[in-house]
Amino acid sequence: MAEVIPLERKPPPAEKTEAALADEKVEGAKRSAPEPNKVFELAGRPELAGFFNEHIVDIILHRDRYKALGIEFPSALILHGPPGCGKTFAVERLVDFLGWPIFQIDASSVASPYIHETSKKVAEVFEKAMGNAPSVLVIDEMEAFLADREIGAGSSHHRVEEVAEFLRRIPEAVKSEVLVVAMTNRIDMIDPAIQRRGRFDHVIKVDFASEIEVQSLLDKLLYALPKESDVDPKPLARELAGRPLSDVAFVVREGARLAARSGKDCLDQASLLSALQATPAREREGGEVKRRIGFI
Repeated sequence: MAEVIPLERKPPPAEKTEAALADEKVEGAKRSAPEPNKVFELAGRPELAGFFNEHIVDIILHRDRYKALGIEFPSALILHGPPGCGKTFAVERLVDFLGWPIFQIDASSVASPYIHETSKKVAEVFEKAMGNAPSVLVIDEMEAFLADREIGAGSSHHRVEEVAEFLRRIPEAVKSEVLVVAMTNRIDMIDPAIQRRGRFDHVIKVDFASEIEVQSLLDKLLYALPKESDVDPKPLARELAGRPLSDVAFVVREGARLAARSGKDCLDQASLLSALQATPAREREGGEVKRRIGFI
């Protein structure tokens, strides 16, 4: 009778910590890079895409040429404009295009009521971004950290220390091949020292989309969907011009939902127009959304 020898059981793999998973994600991102001579595209935002191509992408793809003339890396920039104008969407597409790891500073991740703690957390994010360069560092809602120190609470020692930390770290990060992109809805609140060239060389306004830009985004969103021959984005673009790009995406999605709900296999113009009618523009007063009680 043959002897049965039990197989050794291999111990189960140890669960990876959140830090280890984050590091793997960063390393995976570092392995990818934009293809030579590839052009960055941004549906509905040709002017912003053109700026990114000229001031960021071309410098990255032709490093030797620019380096010979003393330009080592793209400068830090600020994107400002009303909520819903597409700042975050534009940055996300740029990060996807570059294939670099991304790090973010926002109120939810670094703000602290304790003195020195916020500055310490800000420094840690900058260090991690520089340690994984080339990378992208996004400063979201920058007015939460970089408001004018001469205005109200901005004059406190606590706020002065935070602004000083950014003033020191931003040029250092750019020299270490970190693309710094800050975003704000309130450029008027930002400390003038931060906006000086040498820290943020470019301050770009991203406003609500024009009719041509809206139609460009509609064309892209509708391209991959099965649709009837009567689908025409032009009347939709006229109505959606000057509204948040999120409204444009919502109308297409809602139109598709209405078509499917009625048993159709393809998106049709009537469903899109019904979706548009059910998505009225929200009134604005002084640049802010006017909110009312009830369903809108």
